[in-house]
Amino acid sequence: MAGEKLIRFYRTKLSNYNLIYGFMTQRIWVFGLLMVLLIALPTAFSLAFGVNGLWLGIIGYVVLFLFFYYILIVRKARKVLWIRYRIRDFKKLQALKLCLLRNYLAQSGFASSMELETLQKILEEDRTLLAKYFTIKNMATLLVILIFASLGAVFILETSPDNNRVFLASILALFVIFLAVAFRIVSYIILHFFDSKKQATRNLIRDIKELSASYIMEQNTEYQPYREMELVISNNDILKEIINGKAIF
Repeated sequence: MAGEKLIRFYRTKLSNYNLIYGFMTQRIWVFGLLMVLLIALPTAFSLAFGVNGLWLGIIGYVVLFLFFYYILIVRKARKVLWIRYRIRDFKKLQALKLCLLRNYLAQSGFASSMELETLQKILEEDRTLLAKYFTIKNMATLLVILIFASLGAVFILETSPDNNRVFLASILALFVIFLAVAFRIVSYIILHFFDSKKQATRNLIRDIKELSASYIMEQNTEYQPYREMELVISNNDILKEIINGKAIF
């Protein structure tokens, strides 16, 4: 597909992992292992107090999850932002990403609003092909659900007395709804972890639109939206290396 190298650059070099979390891998591993060990908490509560204990243990687990996430991940990430880039909050991280993308595109000859609009159209055509693929997959999922519903309906009509059919049909309807929701959730999780390309393409198009608007703003006003981030990049060798990967795509 056109823009493959650009999408790969966006997914890897401009990802939060590369800019922040890659420098704190040990903390992430500690947090993950700690959360696995703490699964014993709801398990112990459920064995001791039954269903009510299970819910109490789950609530305790969620509280501990949020606590350790803040202590081990969020606070450390803020420290990394300040030490490496002299940025104090996560809101400015998005501005830094946009500035890096802007410089990277400028090296490839996309340094104006019109040129970025052309690139945007190319990426949108590629996204349309991806959308068709996922439409086919969604139809396949719907077909599986309908097959389950049909088999259940046949079972009800063949084996159930008349007075139980309404009840069983209601149960079947609830099961089909549950199955559809479960398929949707599982599909979303799979897409999030194993097919991030679609999401990256959508975010890349969004950022290119914003960069295109910034060029128009610079032409018509004296406002320079990325002046602060340009200064951050000019004083940071890591960020310079990200941009200087020659970007001919």
